[in-house]
Amino acid sequence: MAVSDFGARLDLVLKALSMSRGRLAAELRVDKSLVGRWVAGTVRPSAHNLANLTNLIAQKYPGFTMLDWETGMESLAAKLGVDAALVKKDEVAAGPADAVFARMLETARHETVRRGSRFEGIWNTTRVAFTRPGEFCHDIVIIRQEGGLLNARWGNSTYECEGPLLLISGQLHGILVDESDDSILFVLLNGVNMPQVEMMDGLIMAIAKDGPQTPCAGACVLERESNLTGDPAADDKYYRQLKEKVLIWEAPDIPGHIRDHLLRDVGPRAFAEGGDLFLRAPLARSLASGGPIGTPRAGQPDRAVKVNTN
Repeated sequence: MAVSDFGARLDLVLKALSMSRGRLAAELRVDKSLVGRWVAGTVRPSAHNLANLTNLIAQKYPGFTMLDWETGMESLAAKLGVDAALVKKDEVAAGPADAVFARMLETARHETVRRGSRFEGIWNTTRVAFTRPGEFCHDIVIIRQEGGLLNARWGNSTYECEGPLLLISGQLHGILVDESDDSILFVLLNGVNMPQVEMMDGLIMAIAKDGPQTPCAGACVLERESNLTGDPAADDKYYRQLKEKVLIWEAPDIPGHIRDHLLRDVGPRAFAEGGDLFLRAPLARSLASGGPIGTPRAGQPDRAVKVNTN
């Protein structure tokens, strides 16, 4: 059975159990992002985790065994008491948009094989704080290859988004989801044609975590914190350690060239003076840079730890 087929079956099981991915992760004592990758079809559970998962389901549905993962979707739905018509509805829902997305995935997978490794690593991200005018938010991002694509986890102690980064024409196009409220973080980053990317910049768009959920957009800069070690568990642990430190910079603490890059006047007045009419991240002004593989990280200034924010 293909990994992606397992993801569809697990998604059906979660619906039957009315269980969130976070709850399943807690029950199995694994990272929530790992469950997300199971459902997304980018990776299949290890033998140990699959056994624990099967035993958990058997507690709710006596008689459920490892063999049930290999049955057809309709048979699985029947065993779980889910309306098979819903499964068929999902199967026939494909349309023109699916063909377009499939073509994008094919392009991204091709480029990821050739160039994806240069983007893998753990990154420090600086951007304007959407809910604290005049201050800057510091996020942590981990990027690694999974299922033939680049996958990113992006956040700090107040939130985390996860999703694919499609490598197309040297740029990263991301649609990352915060599972706590199903909000989406859209990312478009400039890369550089070097063996190892050390800095990226671009634009992000998301809703602010305020009452009215205000749509916001801003520039961002990513600086490599470290390379991946080859041990996913160790890399995840280091990412979580960094992410749990909520780091907010006030403007004076930001290096001048980063601050100037993030804070740009846009609009009719700026345009009349030779600036931008709207928020852009042109390659001509990009801070994206790189070097040979294993380039040591440049020293980062101390960041002031403050209150939770986004």
